[in-house]
Amino acid sequence: MIQVLLVDDQPLARAGLRRILEPEDDLTIVGECADGDEVVDAVSAHRPDVVVMDVRMRRVDGATATRHLRTGTLPPPVLILTTFDDDETVAAALGAGAAGFVLKDAPGEDIVRATRTVATGGSWLDPQIAGQVLATYRRVWGRGGKATATDLTDRERDVLHHVGRGSTNAEVAAALHVSEATVKTHLGNILTKLDLRDRPAAIVFAHDHGLV
Repeated sequence: MIQVLLVDDQPLARAGLRRILEPEDDLTIVGECADGDEVVDAVSAHRPDVVVMDVRMRRVDGATATRHLRTGTLPPPVLILTTFDDDETVAAALGAGAAGFVLKDAPGEDIVRATRTVATGGSWLDPQIAGQVLATYRRVWGRGGKATATDLTDRERDVLHHVGRGSTNAEVAAALHVSEATVKTHLGNILTKLDLRDRPAAIVFAHDHGLV
């Protein structure tokens, strides 16, 4: 069972998310937050597998809340809910370590899939905003070091291809017929060789270098 924490300053939005996610057999809502400043305490209390969080809130936005959350021990992944006009805030959330982005008005099945994917270690970029999210990330956070894809082994390129598509470590392992531990090792080597800060940065690199 995937345990979900909902974070949105609009009660109706939280209720809508609950109606979308809770009927799923493998998803359960363990808590709700009315703003980003409640997230750290709620995570400590409920230990969710994933945080589904609005990018814009009155007191503390999703980017700031994600950054605060990521300073803790074993923080859960964050799926950010966004709109078409949140470029700077989305880039900040990506830079803070958010694992996925889905439009607030996306079909319910997409929100469910995004929640499952992020909860199980993958990344999610809504296709409708992927281009602008990546472009804004590059502008605000840069592209990493001077290394290129040619610095990677063939297997590392294979891993990066699947990571760039948003696959979880388990999905990459299944596709390449290796263990999850091997995937984690390859991903660590990729981040080191390419001077990339985290998995989202690796996704940007994969898109920029034609690996996806």
